[in-house]
Parts: sequence; C-alpha cells; structure tokens
Amino acid sequence: MKITKRYLRRIIKEEKLKLLREAGQLNLPLGGSGPDGEHAYGEFANSPEVQNMLMDAGFNADGSTDASGYPGPDGWQLYSPKDVQEAEAWIQAAMDMNNALRKAEAALAMGEYRTGQDAHYGIVSPVQDRHADTGAADTEGREVSANWLEQQGYEWQ
Repeated sequence: MKITKRYLRRIIKEEKLKLLREAGQLNLPLGGSGPDGEHAYGEFANSPEVQNMLMDAGFNADGSTDASGYPGPDGWQLYSPKDVQEAEAWIQAAMDMNNALRKAEAALAMGEYRTGQDAHYGIVSPVQDRHADTGAADTEGREVSANWLEQQGYEWQ
C-alpha cells in the first residue's frame, strides 16, 4: 500500500484527536475538528431525532460512516443541519456522494478514467455541486473524495 502525504496527514490528525478525546480534553459528540469547535455540529445534529434519521439511512448514529465504511454526513464534513428539512438534505447528500464514489471506483476499475482526480471531477464533483447548500462542494468534500480514492489505490494526479 502506497502512503501519500495527504493520507499521512489525515492519520496524524485522527490520532491527535483520538488522544485528545482519550485525555478528556476534547468533547465533540458529533463532528468537530478541533477544541475550538471550528466544525462542531450544532445541538440539533446531536438530537435523538437526527441520530435516528442517520441510523434509518444506514449511517452510524454519529454520522461518521455507513455500514460499508463509506463516509457519513460527518465524514464528508457537511454543514450542520438546523432543522429536519436540512437534516434530510444533509443525509441525502452523503448518500448521493457515496453512490458517486462507488461509481468512480467502478469507472476507474474499468479503465474509464486514468486517475482518481479524473474520476472525482467527472463523477463525484457534479454530485457535490448539486448538494452545495450542504457544504458538499467545499474544499473538505474534495479532500474526503481524494483521500477515499487514494486509500482505494487510485492516484490523485
């Protein structure tokens, strides 16, 4: 397995967060990328209602991944929903982007695209653009897609 700089940075970031959580210095029940709560999800996203919606859609209650390991709304680093309608769009965006990732993987395996970056821009990016109001088209979403495809063994460049 080839380890890229991007993947190594992600591993280091995840380990730092894990150590902070274990030390009790970081309490982010859903989402969040740092102690300052920069990307911490709001109160509504942590509600039992949203957690049930996530589980009904096949994601973990914390929104991190689905049963197949694909990213959930939290894994995609989408904006925090403030009501049920936004939560539905939030969950649908994650589901659609995961389907796009699956299509990108299949297209790469069939030789339709040469690199993960090509497949991202041809398949995943248009889906992210459709869900831009959830934060899907932001830099974080592109990074999640790039990391995912690299982890599957597809070069980004």
